[in-house]
Amino acid sequence: MIFWKRVQQAINKLWYPRSVTLGKPVETQELANRIARESTVSPADTHAVLRALPLIMADFMKESRAVHFEGLGWFRYTITSAGKGVATQEEVSSDQITGLRVQFTPDRVRNMSGGYTRALIADEGITFMEWLGKESDETQVPDDEEEGTGGNGPAEGEEGSFG
Repeated sequence: MIFWKRVQQAINKLWYPRSVTLGKPVETQELANRIARESTVSPADTHAVLRALPLIMADFMKESRAVHFEGLGWFRYTITSAGKGVATQEEVSSDQITGLRVQFTPDRVRNMSGGYTRALIADEGITFMEWLGKESDETQVPDDEEEGTGGNGPAEGEEGSFG
């Protein structure tokens, strides 16, 4: 079940549903333990591989290559140069670059209805319910920018489903 709460945007004063993340984040060791249970690899070996993965991915992406993790998606670097445009093509330089980010695009698979299902999104069984608990129970996850707003969520106080 995915929880959401009502949040008012400061910029336009409109209200939107925003997802809520609860509890402690799943850490590498917990992922390794779960993967080990689902495979023939030991938790220690799985943990070692998972710990090495970010460094190896970064090495490839530093070569201006995308990393495709089959069944999960694509990772690549993107750059920002906000507010530093120039008048001519000849003036463009790396000095304009103000930031580097990792772009993740989930894999997609064509489904029976002709549309697509994205990796990490279950075909069915996802339900939405309004979070009425305390903010102190929510996980504080680092976020570079505001989550998307708008969209069609369940009506006020109503449970919705996805899939």
